[in-house]
Amino acid sequence: MRRLTISMCVFLCLPFMAQAQTGDATRGTVFGGYSLLHNNSNNFNGWDGQGTFNFTRHFGVTADISGNSRQLAGFSVLGFSAGTQQHLYNFLFGPTATAYFGKTSVFGHALFGTSHSSLSAGVTVPILGGFSAPITSANAFAMAFGGGIDFNLSRHFAIRAAQVDYLRTNFNSVDALASGLSTDLNNHQNSFRYSGGVVWRF
Repeated sequence: MRRLTISMCVFLCLPFMAQAQTGDATRGTVFGGYSLLHNNSNNFNGWDGQGTFNFTRHFGVTADISGNSRQLAGFSVLGFSAGTQQHLYNFLFGPTATAYFGKTSVFGHALFGTSHSSLSAGVTVPILGGFSAPITSANAFAMAFGGGIDFNLSRHFAIRAAQVDYLRTNFNSVDALASGLSTDLNNHQNSFRYSGGVVWRF
């Protein structure tokens, strides 16, 4: 854990080792876009939303909320369908460091918070629509270390080409197995998350 902490501190400081830094800093950013979470050889599709408030040109604080899901099992016949779905929601908060290189912004962050995992079963009936019911759910401590790159289209809008995070959740083995998040007896789960989308700068 000590080695991981040192590595993340170095990663957050890397943007400031470059001397040529230009571009306009903003008071904050709001990001929304697609998210792909990879865990235990499984892919979860979903969304990611962030808000960052900058206290100085280079340092701020970020709130990150994301939701990802995947279909575990199911079938569909003549409009009738049934199956189970796994959902993972993350609520994270922490410091962000940003560097500006012309029309490009590079950032790194360390986020901490909670993760909610759930397993549900649902059925869809023609005309009547869909119905779902929870099977099991659990909450656990979560943390994410990563960063990304934004390409500015204008002063107020940018494209987040890539944000990559290492996400660690600490569900106990019983909850992780029951919700389908893990297939072993570890009390922690390692995931990787990619996000990309649109950034509004203010």
